Amino acid sequence: MIVYISGGCKNGKSSIAEKIAFTLKQTDKPFYYIATMEPKDEEDKKRIEKHKKDREHLFFETIEIHRNIINLEKTLNLDGTFLIDSVTALLANEMFNDNIIEDAYKKVSHDLLYIIEKMKNVVIVSDYIYSDSIQYDNTTKNYIKGLAYIDKACSKKADILIEVCYNNIIVHKGKDKFKEIKLC
Repeated sequence: MIVYISGGCKNGKSSIAEKIAFTLKQTDKPFYYIATMEPKDEEDKKRIEKHKKDREHLFFETIEIHRNIINLEKTLNLDGTFLIDSVTALLANEMFNDNIIEDAYKKVSHDLLYIIEKMKNVVIVSDYIYSDSIQYDNTTKNYIKGLAYIDKACSKKADILIEVCYNNIIVHKGKDKFKEIKLC
């Protein structure tokens, strides 16, 4: 099952994704939290530690991977349940490394589509950042377009597509399958 979750920043996407992943968890199968945020400073490190502490009760095995998500195939058993949080950070890591890589979204999209196709269950979190009216520089515009490209590609592949708005769940695709998920 592929569940794709998008919505505005700080709207409850991650906590909802954790609950959904927990309901998809299978006994005696791996249960992974794929953390993509690459810490840049002490504030980021504190945020990551807080997130780890907040999800301790769910018993995820946390794997930090900032780039090349396709490499999960080499190191993990894909027959389990995964939560990938987030596509937004993954794209930023790939695009804004030592140099700006304008077409990084193509690699991220390819790698995500490849790896999620092989996973038994996966819940993916992304940020809906392309609806404001702010004027951005070309690099930021390319990042936003790239994220939209990835979201569109993964949404087509998803069994369930969810938008989260202030902790409210709006199911855009797979309503019948979503009804089967019993959120804790």
